[in-house]
Amino acid sequence: MATMKRSLTFKELSEENPKKLRKGELNSIENLSNEIFYEIFDYLDGLDICIAFSNLNYRFQQLLIFSSFRYKINLDFSTKRENFLNNYKQIQHQICSISFIISKKSMNKLLISFQIDRSFNNLQSIRIDNIPKDKLISLLVHLSELPCVHSLNIQTTDSIEDLSHIYQLIFSLPKLKSNELSSHRNEDSISILMPNNNQISPIEYLKIGHWYTFDEFNALISYTPNLRHLKLSHISKDESDIEDMLPVNLNNLIHLSIFTVHLNFNKVEFFIEKMNSKLKSLRVIAYSNRDTTYLYAYRWEKLISQNFPQLKKFSLCFRELGYGRNCPIYDGGLNQFISPFWIQRNLIFDIEIYEYNIQYYVRPYKYRWYNDINSSREHPTKSTQLTIKYVYSRESPFILFNQIKRILNVTQIYHLNIEQQISNERLMQIIHLLPNLISINIYSLEFYREISFLNQGYPTTSALEHAKKIKYVYLGTASTIKDIYFLMSFCRQMEYLSVECIENMNIQLFLKDILKEINQKHYGYLHLLCIFIRTADDQMIKQLNQMIYDEKLLLDYTIHRQTYNIYLKWK
Repeated sequence: MATMKRSLTFKELSEENPKKLRKGELNSIENLSNEIFYEIFDYLDGLDICIAFSNLNYRFQQLLIFSSFRYKINLDFSTKRENFLNNYKQIQHQICSISFIISKKSMNKLLISFQIDRSFNNLQSIRIDNIPKDKLISLLVHLSELPCVHSLNIQTTDSIEDLSHIYQLIFSLPKLKSNELSSHRNEDSISILMPNNNQISPIEYLKIGHWYTFDEFNALISYTPNLRHLKLSHISKDESDIEDMLPVNLNNLIHLSIFTVHLNFNKVEFFIEKMNSKLKSLRVIAYSNRDTTYLYAYRWEKLISQNFPQLKKFSLCFRELGYGRNCPIYDGGLNQFISPFWIQRNLIFDIEIYEYNIQYYVRPYKYRWYNDINSSREHPTKSTQLTIKYVYSRESPFILFNQIKRILNVTQIYHLNIEQQISNERLMQIIHLLPNLISINIYSLEFYREISFLNQGYPTTSALEHAKKIKYVYLGTASTIKDIYFLMSFCRQMEYLSVECIENMNIQLFLKDILKEINQKHYGYLHLLCIFIRTADDQMIKQLNQMIYDEKLLLDYTIHRQTYNIYLKWK
């Protein structure tokens, strides 16, 4: 509804109608202008608007039915199908967008009573999930009668032996600019013929979300010479024909996104090289437990430099499935993604562990929690972060330790981010494996009841030595002061400590205990403390400042607040 967006505000309305305001004529919602209601409607779902306003009075009935306002209909799992069926007919000629994200059973019931036909003459955008094959074909036939449809997003769970007829109907839509077709059945095929000059589609954004061969891909792309964005899921169900793949001439293509499972890097590289285009953005997501060549930075650098020198955006996600049990050991050289090629493009290398999988990322550098500290401007070659998102607490820790060891074949780790509860012992065991840490970010450092094998003595001998290099420490939840004491004694050379306090914590007592511990144990490196507390305000800063002065806890210091963060810095 961008073309219908009104810019008239309440302030402007009041400036236009000062006499009305003085007379109190705008003390009722019905006295607001149509422009104000259009502003309000822009933030609401079209079905909600229809139900709420259509039966109020004659003025609103005229406003909803006979105005140039365009409705956006969103039917999801929380919306009652009956509400839609009872109300859509009175506004069907004004609907510009339809989104049906409901179960397959509900979709079948809905499509028995509802059909998109030529009466939806202002319909521009459609998204429908879980549509049966027969209903999909019927929908596409009727869409050819509509003059404005430019965006189509379809997902089907039915098995379709041949997608050719469906694609022919899609490519025949005269105004279509964006098309997404997803099917998760690997038995789908496409026997579509190469197009003649009358069959060229105006599509500029295409997502192919189903299995296909490279011959089938070539045939599809030949219908869409105007493509600017191409998103490919399930890159191939049969890679045997890739060696015979002809170059793909897409002169307008600037964005390419690829998702593939178990296709080796050489095939993906060959496929991308066949794209004769001026790509500005390339995104690759690959899942495999067979091929670690995706982590060879020099291969990516060569591919980009020789084929897409104008490339502005690049991202890679390589997921090593099954904690590397069947995956070959990486032997491509340590820290490959820190050459000038990657640094100049502001790209960094990060790793995540989630359950049994390791995910390696090449992506743009983003702000991190320690970046607002002047002394923490890290060198680009020391930005690699390991994030432990989730590991099974009842599994042997050797699984996690082996995952970390596999990662250390690829890169050194300088930053550790743990997004789940962890005991101090397990933390020490992890740091025992990571000798180059600069920062640690821990969601929660708490003791928990460990099952028998977790109590076995895993190595921590080097943990204290490695912890000496840690300068920046973040604790997401400080349940007790003992958590803080442990971190200060463990990371004795930390310079910055950031803590999130639990609700209802006595902040004055908490800070006083920390400062006394610092003074007594002579933590000479620590000079900056950040405490996050949701009740922080200026009055709290005054009270803390007075407490520090009265108790003589610090001499040369500053304390200030930024939103809910309290910063205390001393010399």
